[in-house]
Amino acid sequence: MGESVKAAESALLKTGCFYLPADDVDGIYRWYEKHFNGCTRTLPMYYGKTVEKGYNLNYITDGWLPGEPYEMFSMRFETDCIEELYERLSAADDVKLEPIRVVANEGSMFCFFDPQGNKFQVWQDPHTVTQPLRADVPALIRVAALFFPVSDPAAAHKWYTDFLGVKVNETGQPVTGDGIQFFFHKSLEPGRTLNYTPIENHTTTDSRPASVSIINVAVHDLDAMHHRMLDNGQNVDTYIHDRWGCGRNLLLSDPDGNKLELWEFQAVVEQVESNKEHPDWKERFKFHNYAYNVQVDEFLAMIKNDTTGDVYSGLAVRVINLVTYANLCESDREGLEQLLKTLEQFGKQNPEKAFRILYRDGSEFVQLS
Repeated sequence: MGESVKAAESALLKTGCFYLPADDVDGIYRWYEKHFNGCTRTLPMYYGKTVEKGYNLNYITDGWLPGEPYEMFSMRFETDCIEELYERLSAADDVKLEPIRVVANEGSMFCFFDPQGNKFQVWQDPHTVTQPLRADVPALIRVAALFFPVSDPAAAHKWYTDFLGVKVNETGQPVTGDGIQFFFHKSLEPGRTLNYTPIENHTTTDSRPASVSIINVAVHDLDAMHHRMLDNGQNVDTYIHDRWGCGRNLLLSDPDGNKLELWEFQAVVEQVESNKEHPDWKERFKFHNYAYNVQVDEFLAMIKNDTTGDVYSGLAVRVINLVTYANLCESDREGLEQLLKTLEQFGKQNPEKAFRILYRDGSEFVQLS
């Protein structure tokens, strides 16, 4: 398999969002609003209209109930109001449920099916203090685990931990930096994955619809990781997709074909106009992305103090994208030099959060002399 990717550089750090299949995007959104007061308290869930009508993420395995075929759920949600939530869902005429179970030392759990037919598990940790089901608070706290269909669970575990470098928790399960566990079960349907194919926005080089991952997860140094994947013959995008304010990402497939959307948070530098006749150089630049739009001092304070908000907390921006570098050199070389000097100095003072600079001219990289 070649050289392993170092865990410190390639561990899956923090989940950004989840993407789920739906035939009726608006309808399934309303269904989760009605029964769960939304989706989760911590991470956004997006729904993509699918090419294949009725497609869901379930699969058949004999690994959940040893020796017995079982329709396996792909996702476990955590809650703190499981009994009231189960009562609410039981009273609804548009929810399919499996019985609630209480397992010693493991907590309470039940499975439900959404309108797409996706089967998900709801779980409450036995140490969690039960809260009332509140109308203005989503009933689901977070996604706690993903369950991947694979051909060989032991081999899948080894690939994620030994090769990809995903860290394990105290029970030996691969886990992201924000605590989402990965489990692997042998699929009785050869070739089955958790990928799905949306109708819009994702195509192959010959314009055919391409399947996508259900999870978006952050890594550090996406470029280095991408090079290692290519060098080791892994099934990965040939180039990194730059979505500017939404960051940079690529799709990687595990040996069974389950895709992961790997993502790197970044800040885009933009030149702004000022009403002042001779504005300070700091007033002539903004750092922006999906989370904020600020000037250099505020940006560096946010990075240093890790105050970028719940979803992005812990993701110090490592990449600064100068998307109009050639224009900046022409229009404000002095200010640009001051900016680069300031970023370099910040990196020396905070080496664990030092920046990599992307010199771009629109969609193309600039070759520096």
